[in-house]
Amino acid sequence: MPDTLHGFNPMESSIASLGARAFSFSRTRWGASSHRYVRDKRPRALVVERQSEYAIDYDLMFNKFGFRSLFATIPGEAGRAVSEDEDISVVLIDADTVDLRRCLTVLQRMRPLKLIVVAGPDAEIDEYPCDVRLVRKPLVIRELEKEVAYL
Repeated sequence: MPDTLHGFNPMESSIASLGARAFSFSRTRWGASSHRYVRDKRPRALVVERQSEYAIDYDLMFNKFGFRSLFATIPGEAGRAVSEDEDISVVLIDADTVDLRRCLTVLQRMRPLKLIVVAGPDAEIDEYPCDVRLVRKPLVIRELEKEVAYL
């Protein structure tokens, strides 16, 4: 039996009604504390992490300081988000869950950003040429809040 009935295909019409935004290739997502449908002009913070146990802490901390959190899981997504969104001013990278070297390489080619790296005790940041703030794990959220306050 054909998928169409008298030339009408319900799948095509529902896809067309969703529009192009539903099929975006970018996989960034808003944080839990952000109201994604409210258009406000608060500055945005990009968090680059992949299934980190501290993800909700990052989101709540940035919300406390007046930032809307946007999450990306790979360096390419982070670069695309920074290039498409001029309101992103701070980038936090969880070095234990994503490739730090690639993230820094991608973000160095963009406009100047404030970078915070959260890393375990074995990560070496001294070899990277850009200016980053380093916070060590196990994470004490108060230390991270101090770094954000200094930005």
